[in-house]
Amino acid sequence: MKCYGRAKIFTEYKEVNRDNILSVLKKAYAKHRQNSREINELFEYERGYQPLQRIKTIRPEINIEANDNLANYIKEFKLGYFWGIPPALVQRGNNEFHNTDPDTDSAGINALNEMLQNGMNIGRKNLELAEYVEVCGIGHRIVDIKTDFDRNEVPSSYVELHTLDSRNAFCVYYAGVGQPKVLGVTYTKLSGKVYFTCFTNNSRYEIQGENIEEGPNPLGIIPIVEYERSVDRTGCFERQIPLADSLNIMVSDFANDVSQHTQEIWWANDVEFPLDETTGRQRSPRNGEWVVTQTSGNGTNQKIQPMSSTFDGNSTLTAITDTRTKILQNAKVPIQYTSEGGGSTGVATDAMSGWSATEVDALREERIVESAIREELELIIRAIKLVDSNILPQDSPVRKVHISDIDLHFNRRKNYDMAVKANAFATWVSHGIQGRHALKAVDAFPDVEQTWRDSKEGIEMYQKNAYGTEGAQMDTPENERIMSDNSDQTVNSPIIGGMNTQRSIQAI
Repeated sequence: MKCYGRAKIFTEYKEVNRDNILSVLKKAYAKHRQNSREINELFEYERGYQPLQRIKTIRPEINIEANDNLANYIKEFKLGYFWGIPPALVQRGNNEFHNTDPDTDSAGINALNEMLQNGMNIGRKNLELAEYVEVCGIGHRIVDIKTDFDRNEVPSSYVELHTLDSRNAFCVYYAGVGQPKVLGVTYTKLSGKVYFTCFTNNSRYEIQGENIEEGPNPLGIIPIVEYERSVDRTGCFERQIPLADSLNIMVSDFANDVSQHTQEIWWANDVEFPLDETTGRQRSPRNGEWVVTQTSGNGTNQKIQPMSSTFDGNSTLTAITDTRTKILQNAKVPIQYTSEGGGSTGVATDAMSGWSATEVDALREERIVESAIREELELIIRAIKLVDSNILPQDSPVRKVHISDIDLHFNRRKNYDMAVKANAFATWVSHGIQGRHALKAVDAFPDVEQTWRDSKEGIEMYQKNAYGTEGAQMDTPENERIMSDNSDQTVNSPIIGGMNTQRSIQAI
């Protein structure tokens, strides 16, 4: 299998309309079909269909075909580590492009978070999307306006959000500067016919053959979002397939070696086999069971013994382990070491097992995925604004949320460095950093905004007691300080350079 990432589909048209949509769609669909075939192959590979790239010619009757299926292992790790906790929406700083009340912004963002988490079950939907993104390199979502409301109940969600099968969905981009999206497509096949639903910023088209039905697109932007895992749009294990195929051969051959050593070939010299009870003829040795030779005609040199060979299983297992480790390292998946000693710190363990490389790779993917999430949020915000005022009052805070109000917080929890995070938080708060910013910086809570709302009163009370009216830190007794063992280590600070905090305060 040769896969090099899913091709991005372009058109020479800056705008797609009724006059050129059939031409654009025909060319784009042809390119998409290649992507679709590769997606099918990658899904089959991840599910275990990994044919061995060799033919066994020696003792072909013993031919065990096994695979380690690291493709599934890598995918499952990526789903749990990167996608396991949905990104939380948090409020940006108060200096925005528009005049808003930060308290109202916060209430609206909290309501949006609750709608995503509880009303739309964003955690499960993200895992559905991640199957495509991590395996295939791309994934697709569609945002739709919800119309089915129970007027006797408060809706848990005002928007429909669906994951599309990337084998049946694609986007088309203008080939010029900026490469803006000009067309979003999803389709179904029924009775040998293909039915397309296409979106531009202004219109929705239903197409079958040469027949076109056009209607408005009330959202004003294309409602299909195309996610990318990387710039080259490759899956998380795709680059490791050649090495994984080699690993499967080694694992299979090792199993064959064990079986062949157990089912040895026997050597018989100058031996007459007994008569077969069924045929009455001398029993002949079965293929692969015996090797028969004769050195004399009178049977004076009779021998029966196994034809043994040296089986070095340790060197084979070492080669398997080394190859497996290389694949995981290349895929940025940490290796599970077992350590007899107890002296390794969290940082040392992080570096030794590969967690540092894993986190760097996750940050790269985070930056790429974030743009698609923000595009999706923009669609959701637009859809909310179109909800009837009888369902959602016009003064509802969630209607007033702007995309510029929202910051995304990705949380990948690693509990072994919690002490470091707690000390860092105590240091920043004790030096006057606003509590919300300190919580975001330590990256210890899935929902920073909710944590801030729950903890705001206590944090601000502490800072009020710790600081004077001019913002200088008050001379707090040593035994009343929080985390005094680390928060006072100013000597190691590249900013304050070991200055004497108490002397500075007295000078003020």
